[in-house]
Amino acid sequence: MVVGRAALVLVLQGLSLFAACGASFAGDAAAHGDSTIVAQAEAAKIFHGVGKVVNVDAASGFVTIDHEDIPGLMDAMEMQFQAMPAKILEEVKVGDKVAFALDGKNWTILEIQKLTAAK
Repeated sequence: MVVGRAALVLVLQGLSLFAACGASFAGDAAAHGDSTIVAQAEAAKIFHGVGKVVNVDAASGFVTIDHEDIPGLMDAMEMQFQAMPAKILEEVKVGDKVAFALDGKNWTILEIQKLTAAK
């Protein structure tokens, strides 16, 4: 039975070492280019952008923003976004410079704040 216990101890040590290494798996995947895991990690993030409102339809909850680069998500471009809830667009007008928070999973605007009013 001594050999059996020694083998059990080795197996348990191996399992604990394996569990400890698993904690850094997502970081290793990102470093090695596993796009699925990286995409899932990005999807859990909230990203922040700044831009100018080009079009707004508060009733339907859509806004088009000519935005600067959104670090870690996308380059500068003009793009339509859905806002959730739609009522956060009620105070936004075409020409306003805004800051916004964007859900990285579905690219929905969660918050929007007017920085400067349209001229």
